[in-house]
Amino acid sequence: MEIVKKILPRILLLSVLLVAMNYLYQRFFLEKDIQKYSDVINLVRAIPLDADIVYIGESSNITFRSDDLDKRPISAFIADHYPDLKVYDITKPASHAGIYKVLLENIPDSSNVSTVIVTLNLRSFNAQWIHSKLETALQKSMVLLKPNPPLYNRFLLSFKAYDIKSDKERDRQVQREWEKDEFKVPFDFQFSNVEEWDEYVAKEGVNNPDGSRNQELTELACHYIKGYAFQIDTANNPRIKDFNRIIQLAKKRGWNLVFNLLAENTERAEELVGDDLLYFMQENRKLLINYFTRKGVTVVDNMDDIENDLFVDQDWTTEHYAEKGRKTIAGNVADSLQKYYPGHYVGIDYNNFVQTAFFNDCDQRIIWGQMQTITDEEAYSGKNSSRTGNGNDYSITFEYPLKIIPDSLKSKINISLKVYRNSLNDNGKLVIQAQGEHMEYYWNGFELKEQVRKANSWEDYHLTFDIPDNIKQADLIKIYVYNPLIETVFVDDFRIEFE
Repeated sequence: MEIVKKILPRILLLSVLLVAMNYLYQRFFLEKDIQKYSDVINLVRAIPLDADIVYIGESSNITFRSDDLDKRPISAFIADHYPDLKVYDITKPASHAGIYKVLLENIPDSSNVSTVIVTLNLRSFNAQWIHSKLETALQKSMVLLKPNPPLYNRFLLSFKAYDIKSDKERDRQVQREWEKDEFKVPFDFQFSNVEEWDEYVAKEGVNNPDGSRNQELTELACHYIKGYAFQIDTANNPRIKDFNRIIQLAKKRGWNLVFNLLAENTERAEELVGDDLLYFMQENRKLLINYFTRKGVTVVDNMDDIENDLFVDQDWTTEHYAEKGRKTIAGNVADSLQKYYPGHYVGIDYNNFVQTAFFNDCDQRIIWGQMQTITDEEAYSGKNSSRTGNGNDYSITFEYPLKIIPDSLKSKINISLKVYRNSLNDNGKLVIQAQGEHMEYYWNGFELKEQVRKANSWEDYHLTFDIPDNIKQADLIKIYVYNPLIETVFVDDFRIEFE
């Protein structure tokens, strides 16, 4: 009893001290550490509380092909079908369900979010992704965001109490799985694991029509084998556990949950490797759909919906799609949401859809030219703007094939933007540039200072431009702010409308 009397006050004192230290850390130091180690949280914080739908994924959401007319992400195309709902995305390249779960936990309880769409990437279940060399950095970025006392999380970060391994250790883990995970198939198959299959194809090679070896296609075939020749074990695959935790979180938060099973290049897989590899891909597909559907999740199946020529990367296994591919996937997801939002859905025929209004606030990852000028130094709305001057001569740049807009919809262009001039000594201009095979090059600049007469404040700039007949068939029209001097000019909320 005497020992208890002596120890108890010390325990109480230690508890009070820890509570006080946790408060002080949270009050004065936590945010600085978050911005240093876990700035991915800003993607979550950027979602307004009145959001209805959140789409979370990796680079498949935002990657585009250079010749895409509309470079918007999958999530934006989904939003096209629900114009009266607020759709936002959380996109973290190279991430997976384990990362998604932590980020989704950080959506405030006060948020209006009712539906979460989670990217379900088949390759994220394979050995290469589970033991990726990027995993250490990803796990480190999550430590401070987990639902523990902040000071405790900081101790975990300091003592590296997360999944930290060297690149060589990750490689050994992958190789071990390729060797030990034996295939279990209902037919005679000459290979027992990935290692044997990969070694055989690497040796035999993929041949050209004339019978000669094609080394590039041989290497690509091996990539497909290593990327897709696996069988998901629902009891032990860590990615299954990650998705199950997301399901539990969604139930706790009252969210509708949609898993977006991405398209894989099954056409290329069959061409390079054959039906045996397709068997593995299709069996895993069926397993995922059945497994998660039984758990009450809406699973959108895009697996075979994108043809080979719509995959951006032709020399690697990725889920990066050209514009038509992203629109196809978005359309499938949008269809699945109708049961949650009856009466809100709007069908869109993109083949007959002519976009005449464009807007870029530098925050929603709308892809224009010169995206490297995006900065958080100044902003009119949101957190970012486009910075020109001192080496950055051009602002974010609207680029579009003017000739595809019908003449009846392009007699004039209404342009509006917010402009912030650091001084009145710049020579900034709003430029309209047009070019094409059957026309003379066109360039016209309009002085910003004619309307923007104050420094160090956000001012409006408007221009109504009558489109000359000689540029209406331009292959490309560009609209941007040009500022070749050292003085800085920021641009935000860039709006362009053809009429």
